Amino acid sequence: MPAQSASVPVTEDRAHEILRVAIDVFGQAGYAGARIDEVALRVGIRRPSVLYHFPDKASLYAAAIGDVVTDIVDRVLGTEDHPDDRLEAIANVWVDFVIERPNAARVLLRQMIDADPIPLESTEEPVRRLLASIQSAIDERLDPKARKSLDATEFALILSSTSLVWVASRSAVEGALGLDTLSPDSIQRHRRILHALTRQLLAATTEAADSSVSGARE
Repeated sequence: MPAQSASVPVTEDRAHEILRVAIDVFGQAGYAGARIDEVALRVGIRRPSVLYHFPDKASLYAAAIGDVVTDIVDRVLGTEDHPDDRLEAIANVWVDFVIERPNAARVLLRQMIDADPIPLESTEEPVRRLLASIQSAIDERLDPKARKSLDATEFALILSSTSLVWVASRSAVEGALGLDTLSPDSIQRHRRILHALTRQLLAATTEAADSSVSGARE
C-alpha cells in the first residue's frame, strides 16, 4: 500500500484549522449568525467535512469556547513562574491574548453578555483553576485582614470586561472618534490603565477592610 502523501492533511490538523476558522466566524457573527457553511467555505472544504469533526454547530461552538478558555488559563497559570507583581503579569498576558486573538476575545465577550448563553460544562474546571490562581495572586498582595474582601471573580470581570470592550469596539470607536484601540500606543496606554486599576482595586479593598475593623472596634 503506498505511503500517504505528505500533502494530505492530518485529521488533527484539519480539525484544528476548522476550529481556528470557526472562532473567527463566531467572533464576527455570534452564535446565532454563524453558519457551518461559512466555516467550510473559509477552510476550503465542504460542509460534511466540518460535520465529520464537529457533528453540529453547538459542538463546534463548545469546542471554540473550550479552545479560548484553555488558552487564557494556560497564559495565566504561566505567570505563577514569576511571582513578583503577578497581578500586573496577569493583566499583561490578558492584554496579549485580546490583542493576538481579537475574534477569540469577541467570542468570549458574546458568551459573557448574552442573556441566554450556551451552557458549557466542559469549561467549569479550567475556570475554577483560573480563578484559584488569580485569588492566590490577590492574597499575596493584600494584608491578611483584607483578604476575601476582593474576590477573584470580581477582579477578573473588572479587568476582562475593560479589555474585551476595548478590542470589540475598535471599528465603532475608530470610525466615530478616530481612535485605533489596537495601535501600539493605545495598547501601551491600556496596559498602564489596567495596572493602575489593579492598584486601585487593591487599595480600595484595604481601605474598606480597615474601615470595617475600625467600625467594629467603635
